[in-house]
Amino acid sequence: MDFQRSDPLTFGLELELQIVSPDTGRLHPGCMVLLDELTRRNASQQFAKEATLATIELNSSVHRHAAAMEDEVRSLVGVARDAARVHGLDLQGGGTHMAQFWNERIMAPTDRAVVLEQRFGFLPKRFSTYGMHVHVGMPDAEAAVRVANVLQALCPLFIALSAASPFLQLSDTGFAASRPLEPVVYPHGGPMPYLRDWPALLDELQSLVATGIAQSLKDIYWDVRPKPEFGTVEVRVFDTPLCVDKAVRLASLTRELAGLALHGHLRLDTPAPASAMRVSRFMACRDGLEAQLHDPMRQCWLPARQWFGDLLELLARHPPVHDDRPDPAGWSALLTDVPEHAQIRASWAESGPTGASPQDLREALVRHGLAMRSLLLS
Repeated sequence: MDFQRSDPLTFGLELELQIVSPDTGRLHPGCMVLLDELTRRNASQQFAKEATLATIELNSSVHRHAAAMEDEVRSLVGVARDAARVHGLDLQGGGTHMAQFWNERIMAPTDRAVVLEQRFGFLPKRFSTYGMHVHVGMPDAEAAVRVANVLQALCPLFIALSAASPFLQLSDTGFAASRPLEPVVYPHGGPMPYLRDWPALLDELQSLVATGIAQSLKDIYWDVRPKPEFGTVEVRVFDTPLCVDKAVRLASLTRELAGLALHGHLRLDTPAPASAMRVSRFMACRDGLEAQLHDPMRQCWLPARQWFGDLLELLARHPPVHDDRPDPAGWSALLTDVPEHAQIRASWAESGPTGASPQDLREALVRHGLAMRSLLLS
C-alpha cells in the first residue's frame, strides 16, 4: 500500500449533512432525489451518498487558504439547499438529529451499503449520525504516521470543541457529544492505536483484514487514520457543526496543529496509557469544554479550556503554515462562543412541545428544525 505524497499542510473537509423535511422536522431519505437534482444542475461532483439515505456528504476541494475554503463550502451548501428545496426538503448541521431512530433509516442502494449491512447488521443504521472529516496533506508515509499519532492524542479536545449531538431518539442523552460514542461499538472503531511507523500500520491493517471484518483501510473507523490514496491524514472525530463558519475554523485549526506536529513542535514519542485516553475521550463526550482531559504529550490531566489555550500559545510561537493568514481570533472564539450542544438544548427548551399529543411534538420539531437550519450558512 503506497502513500501518495501530497502538498504538505494543504487541507480539505467532508461534511455529512442531515436531509430533513421542513414539514415534519424529521429526517428524510431524500439523498438519491437530491443527487439527481444536483446532477441535472451539473453540480453533483462534490457530493456523495453515505450508508443511509437521510445523509448527503459534501466534499470540498483541496485548499491552501482558509478563506477560499469557506467561500467554496458556503457556495456548495447553498447549491445543495437550493436543490433540496425544489423537492420540499432542506439540509441542516449538527452531529445527530434529535429524532433519529435507527429502525427508520433506509440503507443506500450501493454495493458497499449491502456489505455493511451484511457484516454489521443494524449498526450502520444506528450510526446514521453526522460528522466532519478533515484531511491534511503529508509529504510521506512516515510523516503521516507521526502526525496521526499526535492528532489522535488531541481527539478528546477536538470532540469537546465540536460537541453538537446532545439528543437521540427525542431524549437528552446527558452528553455534549453522543455521536463519537457510536463508532466505539465496532471492532475497528474508536481511537487509532499508537503506531511506531508505517510498517506498524501495515501490520495492524493486515491483522484486521485477516479477521474478515475489514477489507481495506477504508473499512476501519478510527478517530484518525492515514489516507494513503490521498496522501493525507484524516481526522474523523468532529461532530458536523451547525454553521459553515465553525466548520472552517475547526478545519483550519486542525491543519495548524498538524503543522506543529509535522515540524516537531508537538510530539508524542511514547503511547499514552490506554485507560487514560479512553476516560479522556468519554469525558470530552460527556462534558464538552467543561471536561478535565488527559494531555498525553505532557502526561497530565487539565481542563479542556486550559489545554486549548496552551496550544493556541504554541501556535503563536511557532506558526507552522506560512502561506495562509492565521486566525487566532477565530480559534479563540471557539472557547467563548456558546457551545453548539448548549445552543441545541436551548432551542429545544424554547421550541419544545406544549402538550403530549403527536401534533404538539410535530410542531415542536418543526420549530426546532427551523432554528437549526437557520444557522447552517451563518
